[in-house]
Amino acid sequence: MLAGSAFAQVSGQTSRPAADPLAVTPISPSQSTAGDADMIRTKIEQAGYTDVTDLSRDSVGVWRARARKGGDVVGVVVDKGGRIKPEAR
Repeated sequence: MLAGSAFAQVSGQTSRPAADPLAVTPISPSQSTAGDADMIRTKIEQAGYTDVTDLSRDSVGVWRARARKGGDVVGVVVDKGGRIKPEAR
């Protein structure tokens, strides 16, 4: 015997959420605080980078910086999901 659930559909109506929970509102660089920058700098350092400089946030919330890793100075990107990656050249 199989058990299952059935969902009723009403003709002509579409079920959509009132607001997209994953929508991102662009953030201007002037809206970032010193606390935000300190937190991002710490995350970059915890990922193995040192001498983090030129840390800034763009209009869509992506952080960019210059940092040292393994003796080389590289560009670093922290995306909106918090993932830290070397910046593509």
